Parts: sequence; structure tokens; C-alpha cells
Amino acid sequence: MEDKITTEGGEAMFYDSSLAIKITKTGCEIIEDIAWQMFLDGLGIRLSRKLTSEEMGKITSDESYEYYRQKATKLYEKKQRAVLNKKYPVIDVPASGNRGWSGGAYCLCFVYSKYKGNFVLRGYIKEVEEYLKKNYTHYFYNKSLWHHSQNRDIWGFWKKDIGIFTASLKKKRKKTQIRPYYEYEIDEANLKAKTFEFKRLPKRWIPEFDKF
Repeated sequence: MEDKITTEGGEAMFYDSSLAIKITKTGCEIIEDIAWQMFLDGLGIRLSRKLTSEEMGKITSDESYEYYRQKATKLYEKKQRAVLNKKYPVIDVPASGNRGWSGGAYCLCFVYSKYKGNFVLRGYIKEVEEYLKKNYTHYFYNKSLWHHSQNRDIWGFWKKDIGIFTASLKKKRKKTQIRPYYEYEIDEANLKAKTFEFKRLPKRWIPEFDKF
């Protein structure tokens, strides 16, 4: 089954969930970025300046570097399978062209929207966040990203004063909550009245969220 989505530039894209994963040119660039970060994390260092192409080439062409490239490829494919399994339309958000890890972690953003249904934004986190804010309202999301050799999921709501707080034994929170942040609602009675709790978050927009 194919899903069709039209990007901001007007290009129609088809995504067939029955196909095996294909690594595009953009995908290869993403893999190289992830491999490089894995390499730096493995050494436990942060560079004080950006390396030249020649300097990076000496490192990445070494036979031992292939270990990081293979790990990065497996991680990339795992994230793409997450998209395939969801069977949601996918929008590839163009990169700004400024490579770097600050604000540039590779991200899959699963969006649950009132007006556009469920879909996935795929790209670097900074561009994905900007694209989401610019083009949509009335949604909540789960950003799945990789940083410091770990996968991390970040839940959020389209209004900046509303937060999604997942269940946490450490914080004695048995259920996931969607509610205003304390700095926006300091009255405890009002805060409790505006708090919705879930054992598991719905995978769609529900009428209760219109109250925010």
C-alpha cells in the first residue's frame, strides 16, 4: 500500500510500507553524521573546532572507522523500520545545509494531529521543529532521536504552556499526564482540573485536548 504526501516544495512522494529499506543519498549523509558522533562519543571528546575535509578524510577512511559506520547503519535502519511499521505518511524535511550536532540530531517525529491525522516528519531535529511549528496547529508529538549513543523519546504538545509528563517511579507519577506547566498555572485546584491522566497515551487527537 502506498501513501502519498506532497512536500512544501510541491514534490509528490510515495512511501510503500511493504518495501525493504533503501538508503538514499540523504540517508547515507545521515549515517555518516551518526557514525561521526558515535566515533567522538567512543573517544569521549568534543572538538574545539570543525575539522577540514582532509582531516576528517584521514579518520573516516581508516579501516577501524568502518565499525562506527556499521553501527550507524543499523541504527538508521531501525528508525526507518519504526516508520514503516506505523504505516503513516512521511514528510522528509530538508536540511539547512549546516552540518553539526548542536540542534542537528537525526530525528523521527511522530505527529498526532487534529486536522491532518497522523504522519511522520523525518530529518534533523532543528529543521523538524521549525517545520512543525510553521505548518501545523493542534497536535501532540513524539520525537525519537539519537544522541550520545542512546535513543531518546521526547513527547510534546503544540502549545508551549502545555507539557506531556510521562509516568515516572522516581517522581512518583504512576500515569502519563498532559497539563499546564507550573509556571503557567500555579493554582493547585485549577491545575488538577486541567490535568488529564493516561495509562497509555492515545495515538490520535481526542476531544479532551481541545480544552487546552
